[in-house]
Amino acid sequence: MVMHLDRYSYVARDERGKVVKGILSAESEIDLANKIRNMGYFLTKASLYREKKAGGKEGSIKGKDLLTFTIHLATLVEAGIPLVEGLRDLSRNAEKEDAGKLIDDLRYRVESGSSLKEALSMHPGSFNSLYLALIGAGEATGKLVFALESLSVFLEWQMDLKSKIKEAMTYPILLSIAMVGVVTLLMVKVVPIFKPMFNQVGTELPFTTQMVINASDFIKHYFILLLFVPVLFIVGYKIIYSKPQGKYMFDSLKLKMPIFGDLIHKIALSRFCHILSLSLQSGVNILGALDISISAMGNSRLEASTKRARDSINLGEKIATSLEVTGDFPPLIIRMIGVGEESGTLANSLNKVSQFYDKEIPRTINRIFTLFEPIMIITMGFVVGFIAISIFMPMFKLAQSLD
Repeated sequence: MVMHLDRYSYVARDERGKVVKGILSAESEIDLANKIRNMGYFLTKASLYREKKAGGKEGSIKGKDLLTFTIHLATLVEAGIPLVEGLRDLSRNAEKEDAGKLIDDLRYRVESGSSLKEALSMHPGSFNSLYLALIGAGEATGKLVFALESLSVFLEWQMDLKSKIKEAMTYPILLSIAMVGVVTLLMVKVVPIFKPMFNQVGTELPFTTQMVINASDFIKHYFILLLFVPVLFIVGYKIIYSKPQGKYMFDSLKLKMPIFGDLIHKIALSRFCHILSLSLQSGVNILGALDISISAMGNSRLEASTKRARDSINLGEKIATSLEVTGDFPPLIIRMIGVGEESGTLANSLNKVSQFYDKEIPRTINRIFTLFEPIMIITMGFVVGFIAISIFMPMFKLAQSLD
C-alpha cells in the first residue's frame, strides 16, 4: 500500500539551539518529527505547506546568491554527493530565507522525479534560458559538473563587469550631482540677490545677464515641477522601451552614441562570444547555442541582425560568413570564428575572443571615464564662470560710468 505524503513547513533546533527551517514530506506530524530527529534536530513548529503554482513564487535567488549556489552545487556534485542530498544541504545552509525556500523546492521536485533542469524551469525569475540550457545539456551528456562550473565562471565574469562599470561611474555621477547642485544654488539663491540692484539702476542689461535672470526666475518659480522632469523622462523611456519598436529605436541610438556606443557594442559582443563558447562546450547544438547567445546580447538591434545570420546558418551558410554580412562583428571575431569552423575548434576560438574582450572592455571603461571627468570639471567651470561674468558685467559697466 502506497502511503500518502504531505509536505510540511517546519522549524527545528539542534542541540546548541541553532534554528533551521525547511520543507519536508511526511505521512504525519509524528512521522515528520521522527525524520527531523534522524537528521539531528528537534521539531519545534510544523504546518502543512501549501503548494504554489509553478512560476517561481517560492522564494528567489539572484546575483551573488546565485553564484554561490552554483559554485557550491558544483562542488557537492563533483564530490559524488547525490543531487537530492546536495540540495538539502544547500537549503539548510542558505543565508537568506527566500533562497532556502527555492532550493528546498528544487530538492522536492528532483526527489519527486523531475530532472534538475525541469525543477529549475519552475523558477524563471531566478534561472534564465542560458542556465537551463547548460544544465539540460550537462545532464544529457553527463557533464553536469562542467556545466555548473562554466555557469559559475560566466556569472562571476558578469558580476565583475557590472562592478567595474559601477565603480567607474561613481565619481562622474557624484561630480554631475555636485555640478547640478552648485548651478541650482547659484540660480535660486545668489542671482536673485542682484536682481533688485539691477532694477534700481534702471539701465538696459546685457543679453547674457537678462538670460541668466530669466532662467533664475523660471527655476525659482517652477523648481518643484522641474524635479519631476527626470521622473517623467524615465517613465516615458520605460513605456516606450517596453514596446518592440521603441526598444529597437533606443537600442539603435545607444550604438550610435558618441564614446558610449562603442562600449555598449563591445559588451554585447563579449556576451555573445562568452555564452556561445560555454554553450558549445556544454554540448548544446550550434543553432540552440546561437539562440541562447543572441537572446543574451542585451541590444535588440544587434539581436535582430544576428538572428538573420542564424537563419542563414540554418540554411547551410558558414557561421563566419553569415555574421560578417551583418556588419556588426569586427574582423577579429570573424577571423577567429572562421579558423574555429575550419579546424573544428569553434568553442576554443570563441573562448580566446572572450579573453580578449575581458581585457579590452575594462580598458575601454577606464578610457571613457578618465576622459569624462575632466570634461565634467571644465563644463562645471564654464557654467559657473558664465553665470558669474553675466552677473558682474553690468556692475563693472556701472562702476566705469560713475568714474
